[in-house]
Amino acid sequence: MDIPREVLDETQARFEGRGGERALHLERLNVGGPLAAETPDRLEARLSRLGVPQPEAAAIAHGREEAGAVAARLPEDARLRLERVLGANDLVGVAYLDQARSASRAVGRIVLRDDRGRTLGFGTGWLCSPQVIVTNHHVLEDAASAAASVIEFDYELRPDGTLRTPLTLKLDPGALFLTSVPLDYTLVAVQGSAAGLGWLPLFGSADKNVLGEALSIVQHPSGEPKQVALRENRLVDRLPDFLHYETDTAPGSSGSPVFNDAWEVVALHHSGVPRTDDQGRVLRRDGQPLQPGDPDTLIDWIANEGVRISRLLDDLRARPDAQGSELVRAVLAARRPAPVGPPEAAALAALPGEPRPEGAPALDPGTIDFGTVDFGTLDLGTITPDAQGVASWPVTLRVRVGGPEVAPQPPAPARPYLPPQDEADARAYYAGLSPEPEPRARFLALSELLTRTHVRMPHYDPAAEVYPWVDLWPDGQLRSLYSGRGHSSQAFVAADQATSRRRQQLAAQEGLNAEALEDALPYNCEHVVPQSWFGKREPMRGDLHHLFACEPDCNAFRGNTPFADFPDYGEVIRSECGRREPGEFEPAQGKGAAARATLYFLLRYPGVIRQYSARHLQILLNWHAARPPAEWERHRNAAIFQRQGNRNPLIDRPDWGAQTDFSEGLGR
Repeated sequence: MDIPREVLDETQARFEGRGGERALHLERLNVGGPLAAETPDRLEARLSRLGVPQPEAAAIAHGREEAGAVAARLPEDARLRLERVLGANDLVGVAYLDQARSASRAVGRIVLRDDRGRTLGFGTGWLCSPQVIVTNHHVLEDAASAAASVIEFDYELRPDGTLRTPLTLKLDPGALFLTSVPLDYTLVAVQGSAAGLGWLPLFGSADKNVLGEALSIVQHPSGEPKQVALRENRLVDRLPDFLHYETDTAPGSSGSPVFNDAWEVVALHHSGVPRTDDQGRVLRRDGQPLQPGDPDTLIDWIANEGVRISRLLDDLRARPDAQGSELVRAVLAARRPAPVGPPEAAALAALPGEPRPEGAPALDPGTIDFGTVDFGTLDLGTITPDAQGVASWPVTLRVRVGGPEVAPQPPAPARPYLPPQDEADARAYYAGLSPEPEPRARFLALSELLTRTHVRMPHYDPAAEVYPWVDLWPDGQLRSLYSGRGHSSQAFVAADQATSRRRQQLAAQEGLNAEALEDALPYNCEHVVPQSWFGKREPMRGDLHHLFACEPDCNAFRGNTPFADFPDYGEVIRSECGRREPGEFEPAQGKGAAARATLYFLLRYPGVIRQYSARHLQILLNWHAARPPAEWERHRNAAIFQRQGNRNPLIDRPDWGAQTDFSEGLGR
């Protein structure tokens, strides 16, 4: 969710107002680390919290002994923790990853909806007790917006790139809704059970962090599957109500928990500090002023700001509207539960014969077959639960090593260009939809279907994903989308790979950004929804439904301008790619396919496209109606269905174009 401008302005004012103090902290950190920057009492408390014995912690913090001499007497694990806090060692034990995985389970994606069920945006939130989540006020401003929204847990990718099935819980502001504008927090109850996810308790103390310590953020950036910025933020300043932490990576997401190395929450992330020019204008990463409609991902962030948990708790305890609430009492008294692993790990929480970990389900004895180890490769296969959805306990591993030689297999038969079962696949895909919904209901139903079935999300890689099969025409050639010029698939792949390597070499030699040299490619891949409109974020960037082969001259000729329909198109001089006027572009070829791909994008990612109006939408629908899909697009749709799991309804059912309210997808 984009951060409101008033929140950005307030954050920036605080950051600039602390310039002198922050500069002093940074100078001391750069010279002597936390030992030089932090107060002795806080440093002593932090070291004791990390397991450094009290006498040694006091001696280090108050400078009565040389830090190195004291550290030499410590046990190895305590010495590693000390060095990590002091910034001298980035090594962590592997248990650190288990703690991270356990903590991340309580973090969810908030899906913001209006009272009509339309998705408005996304935020991040987390369970701070078994029945209450916390996020930012600017994510959930009032009880009405909370009542229409949901939170999704386990919305994340598996190791094989497929999407887990999320646990979706409705919010229950009737049971609890507390919000604060000055501290930018909201607490709201959830409906249903979040059992097994754990929670991240709110507690404040002086021993949770020191200046210079590395912080981590678990988040859903722009509504994407769950991600983690692992130890990429450094605490540089502590204000009465806020913490400031700097990073070289992307900013945190609104409502995310900020963790110390013990995976205790130290702050509720709520805003970044943007870089500005001498006129006070917010700057993008390319150095240009931020334009209306630009997403937050384009901003050149220089720091992050989070609400201190201790300050949030002070406010919560003092609120008259929180007194007497059992849910608030549970939040204030919350203790961190036993660690909980990822969804598939419940049956693997202990080895055979070992005691069952606290919190693990009681399971029946059984066997899990992990497949075959051969030539150094372990095939993990699938862990299948029983009819009641429970895996077996304890686990018996059955592994086969080596094995007989396998006879060479004959080559697989050539794939049919259009699979004979594709029509049946399409009928089954839409079988659950209402047969005659009104236009808005059809949009919402299709949007939900496309999102739910988008279970595999390939990253942007046209040489591997687009050119070899998806975009091939019946004659085995590729056609540049806007000019219609034909080329071989091998030529596209070879040229892309060769010039990509050359681009990286030039960027390294000249100190340039490799993306700035992208137009030098002899061939390119066109996003019919320009990447700048969604900040080059995945899964949008790699979504095959709107990727097409296209030469770079046509790609550059269009730029990032919306499609248009010029009345005098055929009467003016134009390139083979089409015609472009300031802010608008009409292609020479590919209008129907480009329109259907854009309409798909509105269904799959509602609210993202802000550059189109009702006039542009009518142009797309006109192109769709005038140029119906043929065999090439049906092939694309079938191939992408096999790769991603979802389909483009405008290709399967062209008549739905006039029966769907696509204005629901416009970001206006």
